[in-house]
Amino acid sequence: MKQFLFVILTLCVFSYADAQDFNQFKALPDSAYLNMPEYQQGNKYQRDAILFVDMLADTHPYYVTKKRQQILADKLTDLLNNCGACQSDSAFTSLLQGVLGKLCDKHTDVIDTLTFINKKNAVQSKQDETVSSVGSHLMSKHDVLFDYTMFKDESICYMQFNQCADARTQRNATLPRFDTFLEEMFRAIDSLQIKTLVVDAQYNNGGSSMLCDELLSYLYPLGQLKEYRTFIRFSNLMASYNPRIGVAKQKWEADGHAEELYSMPNGNMPEIDRKIFDGHVVFVQGPKTFSSAGMLMTLVRDNGIGPIIGSTSTYSPSHYGEVLPYRLPNTGVIGSISCKYFERPDSTCADDETLEPTQAIDTNDKEALWNYIVSTYGKTAK
Repeated sequence: MKQFLFVILTLCVFSYADAQDFNQFKALPDSAYLNMPEYQQGNKYQRDAILFVDMLADTHPYYVTKKRQQILADKLTDLLNNCGACQSDSAFTSLLQGVLGKLCDKHTDVIDTLTFINKKNAVQSKQDETVSSVGSHLMSKHDVLFDYTMFKDESICYMQFNQCADARTQRNATLPRFDTFLEEMFRAIDSLQIKTLVVDAQYNNGGSSMLCDELLSYLYPLGQLKEYRTFIRFSNLMASYNPRIGVAKQKWEADGHAEELYSMPNGNMPEIDRKIFDGHVVFVQGPKTFSSAGMLMTLVRDNGIGPIIGSTSTYSPSHYGEVLPYRLPNTGVIGSISCKYFERPDSTCADDETLEPTQAIDTNDKEALWNYIVSTYGKTAK
């Protein structure tokens, strides 16, 4: 068991969206299909479709059981017929995304390289235009990773948490540090005797969960926090990045666990000697709240830390994540696939597909959103 833990902790995975060199994407490992007539006689799209389905069945945690693998295999005939008429990489990726179904999200996806480049350029252009597109209302998106504003008369600290990233996670000294930011903010809260903290994560699509843990350490005793359970799927693709995974996979399956995920040990987070904020904590989520930010909202709900206002989540509280990048060898199409399953602390709700807000309010109506917070949690609220 210790060997398994060591192997897992030394595994390195990363998001394809952050990669700059397509050569970093491992080509799919050898498949038993390579010598089969369907592969030998197929065009480049049919060949890669076969490898893709084989990889999906062997890698994604959802397909750990033979029953689900068979359901996937049953889709192959129609997929190959459609790929036989394929004329472009974009059409091919659309076919593969159709096979993924609900699994096609920001963690598991397939994309042709031309679209990938255009998408990155579009994101950069959007970032360059951020300042001019920012709205005038307090709750419109600020052009920062995170900031806070004090409203002494209302006894509210409004914190906008736009990305789970900082100088440490991005390895960029020009960015602010989140731990330093939190120290300053909570000193100001204490000094002004602020009674309500608003954590607005409606624009936060994730990043490093370390930042969420740092925030939670000011709001709840970490040693008592009910955490996510994490399960990992050993696979051939994972072994191509870390050969020791191949050994772990063989042992795991030989011990009779071929249709089971490996449960990673979870200990309580260490207590941190600091004052826990004892006022109201209100959280805001929107359609763009995702990944680590979604996990933050779920931890808040399952530990009873505070109400969540805004819209129904676009993320699933229990979800797949921790991506492995890959490259299809015949077409050069790239993508990423999840290798872990994260089960929310409240396992009785593990199958819920959304996290409902405590109070539903349209996040596009900034004025109504802010007025509700002030009237319900401000200094003069009854």
